[in-house]
Amino acid sequence: MFSMKKTIAVIGAGSMLFAVAACGNSTSSSSNEISFQTWNLKNDTYTPYFNDLIAAFEKENPGVTVKWIDQPADGYTDKINADAAAGTLPDVVDMSPTGAYSLAKAGVTLNLSKEDPDAESQFTASSWNNVTFKGDNIEEGAYAYPWYLNSGVQYYNKAVMEQCGVTDLPADMDEWFAAAKTMGEKCNGSVSMVASVPTLESLGQYGVQLMNDDQTEFTFNNEKGVELVQHYIDMYNQKALSAEALNNTWTGEGDAFKQGSVASLAGSAYSVADFEANAPELYKNLGITERLLGEGGKMNVAMETLVVSKNTKNKDMAMKFAKFVTNKENQTEFCTKSHTFPSVAGAIDDEAFSPTGDSLQDQAVALASKAVKDDDWFIAPGPFSENAKNVLREQIARAIQGEQTAQEALDAAVKVANEDLK
Repeated sequence: MFSMKKTIAVIGAGSMLFAVAACGNSTSSSSNEISFQTWNLKNDTYTPYFNDLIAAFEKENPGVTVKWIDQPADGYTDKINADAAAGTLPDVVDMSPTGAYSLAKAGVTLNLSKEDPDAESQFTASSWNNVTFKGDNIEEGAYAYPWYLNSGVQYYNKAVMEQCGVTDLPADMDEWFAAAKTMGEKCNGSVSMVASVPTLESLGQYGVQLMNDDQTEFTFNNEKGVELVQHYIDMYNQKALSAEALNNTWTGEGDAFKQGSVASLAGSAYSVADFEANAPELYKNLGITERLLGEGGKMNVAMETLVVSKNTKNKDMAMKFAKFVTNKENQTEFCTKSHTFPSVAGAIDDEAFSPTGDSLQDQAVALASKAVKDDDWFIAPGPFSENAKNVLREQIARAIQGEQTAQEALDAAVKVANEDLK
């Protein structure tokens, strides 16, 4: 199964990037060559796809050569920082929205709303809106071509839930918290409802306003944000939230779900095959619903994008190539191969993303694709730094353990997020 790459943040090199953004050139060696950099995609699964993709583009554009560069995951952030600071970013670069925002704010990538405004019509409204940045010290505009998406579902171990007194799968967040309380009372901590703490994404799904409308400050320390964190404090006290979730380095939530010590898991739509192969008892008792939302909440979707360097020697051809990679035909093929979802308009209705079968896998994919099909989803705001992400988790963990209130936890996280925003 293809897993969405971890979000990167090109934060910390900002002042250096501003100082040199106008200097240097892209890594392509001539105006007839385009350099295209991906992140950890040159392997047996994807190399044939990209080789064919590049060959097709070169055939359509005689005399143009695409130089494909693939960087390993380790050190990718440092490599992007160094290239951006030196003015040698490749012409077209595979980036997370957080990284795309950082490069845009540093002034080293093209504002596509100005340079290629017609591109907007190629993508769904949510996709384009989520790469449109604004705020202090950044010109408003879309700074990336949307590429592939990753959407998920809520999984349940129905046998474990019934053992702990819950017979019906929760239909909303209120029912989910009520079910957690019942499980805590019946099973006294031997099984947890969940083994994770709230993230910025889960706050957004609950209906919390994450930023103000002009994207100049974070606002998730509001009443609704506090309400969600307090629910998790209550679950911990009710013995329905695993204590392991409070460890910043713990990554065992998925394994705990497979083993039956955790009753629910927010996971990828394509996890079903893993459960069938590696957790057969769970698979026999697997329940699947859409991700649960609070009032006013939207589904969170992860997204990867392509940015274009401001220093490219062949701007028009670089933009043309980025649109070629992300067009309907090529996204449909890539997303089918990578078990992701397309951001391009009209592609989500393909049978690969909207199956009608009765298998658990088909059910999961159909449920996960609903938000994409409805074109009503969000990503974590690009300005939210990796540092702020870590602070949010640490502060919420402290609140859950009783060291501070939910309000104090979110106030501290918002303070750091806004400081990093400057």
